[in-house]
Amino acid sequence: MPSEKDMPLEAEFNRIEEVAAGFKTHYEVFKYVKRLTQDLGMTAFLIMTLPSVDVVEIGATKIITNWPAEMVDYYDAHNLMVDSPVIRRMLRSTSPFNYDVEAINTDRGEGKKSTVIELFRRYGMERGAYFPVHDAAAGRGAMSISGSRNFSMVEMAKLLFIATLIYDRLSQLTLNEKHKPVAFTQSELDCLRMTAGGRKSSEIAKLLDLSESAVNNQIGSVIRKLGCTTRTQAVVSALRLNIIRV
Repeated sequence: MPSEKDMPLEAEFNRIEEVAAGFKTHYEVFKYVKRLTQDLGMTAFLIMTLPSVDVVEIGATKIITNWPAEMVDYYDAHNLMVDSPVIRRMLRSTSPFNYDVEAINTDRGEGKKSTVIELFRRYGMERGAYFPVHDAAAGRGAMSISGSRNFSMVEMAKLLFIATLIYDRLSQLTLNEKHKPVAFTQSELDCLRMTAGGRKSSEIAKLLDLSESAVNNQIGSVIRKLGCTTRTQAVVSALRLNIIRV
């Protein structure tokens, strides 16, 4: 039976479990992990599948992330996943670990070593932690939270618990999505792609030679098909599912 001093932590874990079980969309998970990252005083998060041998781009492994798009593009353009010590470590072990971008890349080739260190420092992600996880089908993945510091043992335990619950929930949501194929018209995709690019309905209407009302109807249709409630949610969902690229 837990002691009185253990109850606050147990209550917190119970609350986290309830919250994770209640997620209905990937966007809800995105908002939760983004807020968690900010509350920890950190900069960025990534939830990913662990790559197979033939996957060499982080863009192909990410499930949800707030890494800047230009950082992901730069990372992949320079083949930084190939021989990544972080990926190698997670493929060998399921233990969570703190990282320092300079220390963990010590034995890397000099070209990639300096490139990856400079990249993560540029975006304020020089330290943090990775949490290897898996789903019910034994699919392996990981959550990372990056910023300017490492985590205590208590924080690591709590974050591993969160990562495990979230990855399991994301797997369930993804499985549900795969059983609900959705078809989009070319016009819907064009409107969504331009929305993702930051254009307003009035701008899209001029570019596609449509009325603004027609554009809003097309975007509204996409939002409903994706099970979202806002344009932002629809864009995040479409990008994650590779329905569009920007």
